Formats: sequence, structure tokens, C-alpha cells
Amino acid sequence: MSKTGMDMQWALAEASKGALAVAPGWFRSWGTTEDRWSAVNIRSATQVVVNHSREDDRHPNSWTVRAIFGTHAVELHVGPYDTMDRAVLVAHAVLSVAFKGTS
Repeated sequence: MSKTGMDMQWALAEASKGALAVAPGWFRSWGTTEDRWSAVNIRSATQVVVNHSREDDRHPNSWTVRAIFGTHAVELHVGPYDTMDRAVLVAHAVLSVAFKGTS
């Protein structure tokens, strides 16, 4: 298997860790405190973005995956990642997992 294929398999495994099995498109996200999490439906997000989170005390100088709902950003419960490339792969995988089986 190529490195790209192995990287995508890794990213899909990472995204699947944050996916909830109860309904397609639902992913764990960070709640309002570090000890709690909530869930969001990625299918209703307007964007999925990668954010350099040096301003975030939880993940200084790391990259996180966030879902945008209008003007509200929600950090997904995956990562953080040391490089933007890894975070972008996971963001792509989150979308793949969220929309798997739809056409």
C-alpha cells in the first residue's frame, strides 16, 4: 500500500474515533469545559476547517479540526495534531465518514 493510502487509512481511523455510532454524521465535540464533550452533526455544518490553535491553552501550537455552523465554530473531539497536513487529512476523513453511504 502506498504512503498516501496508509495516511488516509490512519486519518479514517482517527475520524472514526470521534464518530458516534448512533446516527450517521454525528461526531463528538468539545463542550464548554475540558471535562465534558457534546456532539454535533457534521452534515449540517457549513464548513469543516483546520485551525492553528496557538491561542488555545488546551492545545498550544497544534492543529485542530473544527466544524463551522454559520458564525459558530465547534472543535471536534479528534486530535490535536502536530502538523497542518495531518489535521487536513483528518478533516477530509471526517467528511468521508459523515457522508458515507449517501449519494
